[in-house]
Amino acid sequence: MRKCNFLEVGAASLLVGDMEAKIKGQPWKFLGTADMPYLDQLLQLSPVTTVTNSVYARPHLRAITASKRTKPGPRQIWEESPVSTFRPKARPLFQYRHYSEQQPLRLNPAEVCDVMAAVCSETSLRNANLMTVSSRLSNPSGKTSMDVAVSVLVKLVIDMYVFDSGTAGPLTLSMLEEMLSSPKAACRARAFDLILNLGVHGHLLEPIITDTAATIVEEYSQESYFDNEGPLTIHGKGEEDSIKKMDAFSAIDNFESWILNILYEILLLLVQREENEESVWASALSCLLYFVCDRGKILKNRLNGLDIRVVKALLETSRKNSWAEVVHCKLICMLTNMFYDVSDEPSEVNPSTPTFLIGQVDLIGGIEFVFLEYSLANSREERRNLYLVLFDYVLHQTNETCIAAGDNEYTHDEIQPLAVLLILADAPEAFYISVTLGVEGIGEILRRSISSMLSKYPNSERLHMLLEVVADKLDTIVSSFTHVDKEFSHKIQITKSYKFLGSIEDIVPRNGVGMGAKLSWTNLHSLLHSERIAYRRNGYIWLGDLLIEEISEKRDDGVWSNIKNLHQKIALAGLHDSSTASDVPLAIWLLCGLLKSKHNFIRWGFLFVLERLLMRCKFLLDENKIQYPSSTEQGNVDKDSHLENANAVIDIMSSALSLVFQINETDRINILKMCDILFSQLCLRVPPATAMPYGDDVHQDNLMKEADVRSNNPLDNETASMAALLLRGHAIVPMQLVARVPAALFYWPLIQLAGAATDNIALGIAVGSKGRGNLPGATSDIRATLLLLLIGKCTADPAAFQEVGGEEFFRELLDDTDSRVAYYSSAFLLKQMMTEKPEEYQHMLQNLVVRAQQSNNEKLLENPYLQMRGILQLANDFGSGL
Repeated sequence: MRKCNFLEVGAASLLVGDMEAKIKGQPWKFLGTADMPYLDQLLQLSPVTTVTNSVYARPHLRAITASKRTKPGPRQIWEESPVSTFRPKARPLFQYRHYSEQQPLRLNPAEVCDVMAAVCSETSLRNANLMTVSSRLSNPSGKTSMDVAVSVLVKLVIDMYVFDSGTAGPLTLSMLEEMLSSPKAACRARAFDLILNLGVHGHLLEPIITDTAATIVEEYSQESYFDNEGPLTIHGKGEEDSIKKMDAFSAIDNFESWILNILYEILLLLVQREENEESVWASALSCLLYFVCDRGKILKNRLNGLDIRVVKALLETSRKNSWAEVVHCKLICMLTNMFYDVSDEPSEVNPSTPTFLIGQVDLIGGIEFVFLEYSLANSREERRNLYLVLFDYVLHQTNETCIAAGDNEYTHDEIQPLAVLLILADAPEAFYISVTLGVEGIGEILRRSISSMLSKYPNSERLHMLLEVVADKLDTIVSSFTHVDKEFSHKIQITKSYKFLGSIEDIVPRNGVGMGAKLSWTNLHSLLHSERIAYRRNGYIWLGDLLIEEISEKRDDGVWSNIKNLHQKIALAGLHDSSTASDVPLAIWLLCGLLKSKHNFIRWGFLFVLERLLMRCKFLLDENKIQYPSSTEQGNVDKDSHLENANAVIDIMSSALSLVFQINETDRINILKMCDILFSQLCLRVPPATAMPYGDDVHQDNLMKEADVRSNNPLDNETASMAALLLRGHAIVPMQLVARVPAALFYWPLIQLAGAATDNIALGIAVGSKGRGNLPGATSDIRATLLLLLIGKCTADPAAFQEVGGEEFFRELLDDTDSRVAYYSSAFLLKQMMTEKPEEYQHMLQNLVVRAQQSNNEKLLENPYLQMRGILQLANDFGSGL
């Protein structure tokens, strides 16, 4: 099977075939055509303007945002709004003395209790005793009691540390433990805010001598960044000042180490108490990153002392609450690094060989957690990191077997060639696909593909033995996750034999066969609706096997007909119940039944099983040619078969996702998962050699410069989000498939996700929870992509345009809080007006030109949103309507 098709999981790849093969030696002829456009072409108003072009769009989006922020008024539309409405007032620097120069704060026990009570409170009421304390600290008036209390508490802790750090540690730890014992989530989160404040205030512990005779230029050499223990050279200063500066840095570093040890104790306590509040974990992560990061990079030596179970809990919270892709990826990176120990004093023979810490695997409950994350990983970076952990785990097991048998264990030099060859063979992606598709024997395939390359090594025989063992063990691990536990094997066979409710009821009640069939189906139902994820995973695999058998079992009609039949059964199950549609297999009833659960994580199982089913459908169709009647003209077979195969998968997806729409799903994570499935099936990544920036050639130089600048941003280097790739021009959308999808699957999630941008902004900024925040692939990107796909469908299908409400629907989107949604909607409305009402548009435009001249506001004509707003206002003023 071709590698490109193997890694592409969507129906779009069935339609276009192997893209890499088509572009060799010439640009791919289908890219940018009407059938397969870039998203910007759906709204292109003229040959030199592209609405989604980031260079062209950015000033327009800023103008739209400014317009939406401006206070409404009679002339608000005509007058130009300032692009930035935020004008912070310059404040003089606050005056302070370093903590080592301050007198300790003296509070009696009652006052300390008042401080603690205020810190743990959720109210902002003032407290008489506390204000007495605050006045002694000369705090400015106007602060709430909680703010004052936090400041007092920071001062108390630092005073204790300055007096005696050994005594201060247990006292501070006890105080933080008390805060974590609070039933209020806000108080528990505040414990980490307090630790972070201590870290910030720690920099005011000692005065740091600076060179005031010259301007300080912040230039950090590569050596100073990586060698934290190297001597500091102070130019233009005496030896005495140099020593004082070193002492100040040392004092601050010692304080940070002291705080970091307390933080690690508190984080472990959070794990032990099984904290499940997202806001607490988000505060904990922010606090942790403050201490372990330097200029945006995580320092591995700062992680020493952190329990790996903390990172596991953070990953579970991230997965549960759909944190931003970049956050989860960094957590995976942190987890994988904690499996290794690099010697502080590397030897000359083995300068930097990391040691795999098998004890860390035991702490997280076994290798199953690593493999679970691997099977759900979105990015190549995550899969590569987790694969390396699996590889080293297998090597550790192999060496343990060698030691037990009295044989020589494999050394690093022996392992290295094998590890490199497996990476070059793209083993991380191959094993990942084998998990998602349930394909067996990938390890054996990889073994055969690289075994010949091992022959050039002097110890090739020993390397061949190692390769065989590693491939076999990796296949075993994969098999354990792609097959149901052995205790269910017999019951699986029973459910495959008795697939319909009628077949069970018709069994003569002897030998317990009928009871066994009912019990087997009941067990599957219980697994699917269990609260334990391990049970549900077994249920998903079991149900997936039953559904896949519906399309892969031997029939005269072939795989394509089986898939079409499955689509009809799913549609039938969505309209009727099991009593009226007896010809629908029980597996489909169980699949649809997941959506009836009141628990959002059970309903999520429906989407998970559907996603795997669609992947398997695509995989099977890729391997089988559709069977056409002999009367079909041979010249159209390939083209028609590609389209029919893709349509078959899209039809199953549409029928299944329409059920999610029909139940009016409200859980945001499930809606985001639905959008992810939709995009992955409709869209196809463009190979890097073909992907081009949006816009006409006249903009090419500017676009390339912007691309160079953006490439330095780590958030933009790689994203697994198809929405982000589409908006960047790194993916395409076959319009034949968009036309096949019901319009509701575009406009319904677009409306449902409208509040995501403003709902709990703090969590969105901190971790990108549930698609919040302004990161690649967040809800803003998803909604923009949904709108563009909806526009594409409405452009091609007038019935869909009327279904969503016509022009009125898009006019309402002009009021959307997301500037991009308003921007794209206005561009579409203008394009509709230009093509369908050209004379009326010209008349309105002439009037708008007059208004623009009177207001001296050229943006009324340049900006599609402001132009559309102006036209609507003029129509209202004239009473003509549009």
